[in-house]
Amino acid sequence: MPFLFLILLMMWACPLRAQRVSSPPLGVGGLTFTVMSYNIENAFDTIHDEGKDDLEYCAGGERNWSKWQLFQKLRGVGKVIVAADEERPIDLVGLCEVENDTVMEYLTRRTPLVNLGYRYIMTQSPDERGIDVALLYSPYTFHPVDTRYIRTFIPEHPVRDILHVAGTIAGGDTVDVYVLHLPSKRGGSEAFRRSMTVTRLLKENIDSVLALRHHPNLVVMGDFNADTRSSQLKLLTRKTPLKDQIAHLRPGTYKYQGEWSTLDHILTYTTTLSPTLSRILHLPFLVEKDEIHGDTRPLRTYLGPVYKGGISDHLPVMVQFHATSWPAR
Repeated sequence: MPFLFLILLMMWACPLRAQRVSSPPLGVGGLTFTVMSYNIENAFDTIHDEGKDDLEYCAGGERNWSKWQLFQKLRGVGKVIVAADEERPIDLVGLCEVENDTVMEYLTRRTPLVNLGYRYIMTQSPDERGIDVALLYSPYTFHPVDTRYIRTFIPEHPVRDILHVAGTIAGGDTVDVYVLHLPSKRGGSEAFRRSMTVTRLLKENIDSVLALRHHPNLVVMGDFNADTRSSQLKLLTRKTPLKDQIAHLRPGTYKYQGEWSTLDHILTYTTTLSPTLSRILHLPFLVEKDEIHGDTRPLRTYLGPVYKGGISDHLPVMVQFHATSWPAR
């Protein structure tokens, strides 16, 4: 009798566990899928990578960067991801300015995010400082099927790769996700040319995906180092069907000399998903009072040489989608 009871118990428990993993997430008014983009500002580990200009953020370096400070930052990133949606975890998070796998392992396994089971994919770019982009994803709601690293060859000024991950979501729809961090504005016309070169390569890749998919769903997110009026954004939103879901939001994602601008964007083109909500996460613990220019500003990790203890000089952005093709339940 005890053995029979054990068998019946296992038959009952196993289907329940499988249902929890494979069922689409429930949201208000139906099934939802949510993405976030966040530049987490110099998320370096404390160890020097040979050939990379990262000594400033090494133990004993100019900033005397420590593991305690790194974990303080990463715990903050985890807090943002959890706080972004009170109903359910974010499905995809595009991260900029991540140094390496060590940092991502710390984030996914040594912060409270470990309880949510996130996994990640990241680039290994020729960037001089060694910073890359990464995609954090929930394996319960997004299943990667193909990963590509889009590299722009500019030998004299190596630039960061673009991460392209194609995956399926609940219901079987395919979503192509791009995570990017375009070159900095520093450097004038040369920097602008580099940024446009990367943007044109991105557009070519997007055009090929649009031609390939029968029902394309594209999400292009990251730090564009360019605002909504820039040539880079115009190329992507006027010469492709992509729409910037963040352009109309205020106050912006980055503040420089008292002026807000939107450098972080989420561009979308969807056929079986419908964007229902977009936000700049101007959360109280992400900002501080701007004593000089008034209003607030992002609470960054360092302000010049002074350690401020914040997470980033950028604010995160998010978009929530309703899945129009999924059957009602």
